[in-house]
Amino acid sequence: MRCRRLVTTSSFVCLPIGLALTGCASTADEPDGSSDAVAADSDAPRPTLSLGGTPLPGCPGDPPFLVADLDLRQVHEMDRPARREPFRDPVFGTCIVRVTDRESDLEPDDPSGGLKNEYSRVQSFNADGSLLLARSTEANWYLYNAATLQPLGMLPLVDEPRWDAVDPFVITHIDEVRLRSYDVQTGEERLVHDFSDDFPGQAVVAVWTRYEGSPSIDGRYWGLMAQNEEWLTIGFVVYDLLEDEVIATREVPPSEIDSVTISPLGNHFLAGYDAWCDEGHLGDDAHPGGLMVYDRDLQHGRGLLRIIGHSDTALDADGREVLVSPGIDTDYISMLDLETGEVTELWPIDFGHTPIGLHFSGRAFRRPGWALISTYSGGHPTSHTWMDNQVFAIELRPNGRVVRLAYTHSIADEDQDHDYWAEPQASANHDLTRIVFTSNWGRSGTDQVEMYLIDLPADWAER
Repeated sequence: MRCRRLVTTSSFVCLPIGLALTGCASTADEPDGSSDAVAADSDAPRPTLSLGGTPLPGCPGDPPFLVADLDLRQVHEMDRPARREPFRDPVFGTCIVRVTDRESDLEPDDPSGGLKNEYSRVQSFNADGSLLLARSTEANWYLYNAATLQPLGMLPLVDEPRWDAVDPFVITHIDEVRLRSYDVQTGEERLVHDFSDDFPGQAVVAVWTRYEGSPSIDGRYWGLMAQNEEWLTIGFVVYDLLEDEVIATREVPPSEIDSVTISPLGNHFLAGYDAWCDEGHLGDDAHPGGLMVYDRDLQHGRGLLRIIGHSDTALDADGREVLVSPGIDTDYISMLDLETGEVTELWPIDFGHTPIGLHFSGRAFRRPGWALISTYSGGHPTSHTWMDNQVFAIELRPNGRVVRLAYTHSIADEDQDHDYWAEPQASANHDLTRIVFTSNWGRSGTDQVEMYLIDLPADWAER
């Protein structure tokens, strides 16, 4: 290993020789100690990101027909797979590989126990699918070559890194009240927007989505919330990155809000309030609660769900903006039309045996009409329902297809604090051919997790 100081940051990053940044990089520290971005010296040699190397081979044999039934099956116990050696799921036949290796991929000064994909509602792959981002359990960010799955080192990012919609080397991230961009190829960092001036006279300490939000598909519109020193939300923001302009703000009474985001096409602002409404009632503009949805101009607030839990936005087969979530009052995986408020029940959830947890990913916008679901806290070691401890895809229509992809081999015991990291939180790439998820592979009570990848053939929907 060798360490280099990346351009425009004082952080060191250790890189396997020949795999990542090459060339010289100078330090561009900020002289006044502020966090204003500084571009790399135009006269200095620029580092380049090498994406060479032999792509990791797939699993041997022809891809199987995927499992689309709801039969009760049992997990096949097996040792933790070797790093970066593809294998087939013994039950479903899909090709899987362990991407990360906590023993070798973590930097020496990173106290994390493991590595994972950030979250189900976040896109882990860059615009052209050549790079893959992982998070350590202590919130450090690691870059991987998505073809070879070799680690490319740690990145100097702060919170909520989101890949640029067009440029495969650019990541935007949140640094308190500032939106920044970082070029993983050149090491150049720049300030995109400082939101301090957008809330004059108010002590705003953060402008962000609170971990779970993402910009619109084209990367133009961002839905953010401003928080005060007590970490209560005091305002909403819609930001137009293309025009570098805050196009709407809305003050709200200090509130506890789980997260906010903008819808895939940028038409709706979504806010998930911790306060929920009584059964049979929804929030409204004057009395918000549960899931609140606003127009892009932050007007016409509507309550669409009385309680909001794990969920994600998606596009249905007709290109409509929807939210996929568990129906709190119906125990159904459901689809909510963000424009009309219509709820469509898709598949029942059987809570009769164990308290199944579910995460949703609608990030595969190039394959509209599908969502990815991962479950945890189901039956162990014996499965009681067809969806226990699994990753599967569902078609976003009544009686649509269900495609079962893998057992997670992850134990998430609600009595073990560390087992939060064991929630699979699977996320799909842009066209739903590569899926990442997290697993502790049976090591309950530890943060020693790894990120795994399911590799599907391009024509999987016809299989």
